[in-house]
Amino acid sequence: MADAQGPEAPQTLEGYYILHDVYRIDWPMWWAVQGKSGYEIAESARQWLAQAAGVERGDTAAYSILGQKGDLMLVHYRATAEDLNRAEMSFRRLALFEFMQPVYSYLSIIELGLYELTSVAARRMAEQNLAPGTPEYAAAFAAEMEQQKQRVQTRLFRKIPEQKYICFYPMNKRRGEQVNWYNLTMDERRDLMRGHGRIGHKYHEQVTQIIGGSVGLDDWEWGVSLHADDPLQFKKLVYEMRFDPASALYAEFGPFYVGLRLPPEGLPQYLAGKWP
Repeated sequence: MADAQGPEAPQTLEGYYILHDVYRIDWPMWWAVQGKSGYEIAESARQWLAQAAGVERGDTAAYSILGQKGDLMLVHYRATAEDLNRAEMSFRRLALFEFMQPVYSYLSIIELGLYELTSVAARRMAEQNLAPGTPEYAAAFAAEMEQQKQRVQTRLFRKIPEQKYICFYPMNKRRGEQVNWYNLTMDERRDLMRGHGRIGHKYHEQVTQIIGGSVGLDDWEWGVSLHADDPLQFKKLVYEMRFDPASALYAEFGPFYVGLRLPPEGLPQYLAGKWP
């Protein structure tokens, strides 16, 4: 467990800001729109989605939500909080927004924990026979960490995965009286996350996982987005992870949102009550 000085907070790397924005459509009100007017509204929404998805720094995708938690989920990736807000507000200016009822949103930022990167850098220092605490170690360690950071830039600043399905949920690490993730030492947390990562790696060909850090940004500590062409893989992955100590002892989960991706050209058909 942690020593008298308290546990060490791990460093993180951050990439694009993420907004998951869920709406319920007032279908009776929408069905009442007839003819050319309805077509123009749907076409305007299609053009907006294509333009929002085509930004140079970021991405936008739309999903049809399964179940009654909502109808349409928009996912935005943007380089700054200001750009994220512009994407959000641009949708609200559409005529289609008159038929939308906001029901849920979640703000986070793509995050990579440095548990393993720190371990790799320390191993490289040991191979060079550099002693911790020396100026030579500090300089070499900083240089190695910078190289490691450059290798993960494409994971921090990426497009939204193109798989057909999304599964989004927020989560926390427990900090109760009996079990507290934040009282563990760095080594204990690293070992737990390493085991957790091994399970995730088993599914890396079927599932793309995007972790959004949200401490200080939203009500939970992380927002997790899973992307796959087969939604059954969500169940299998999450189920197996529930038995891993990092989840079984320390994880708390919020609501799950599962949706099917809507390409821009498919949005008018979706609004017409047809699956594109």
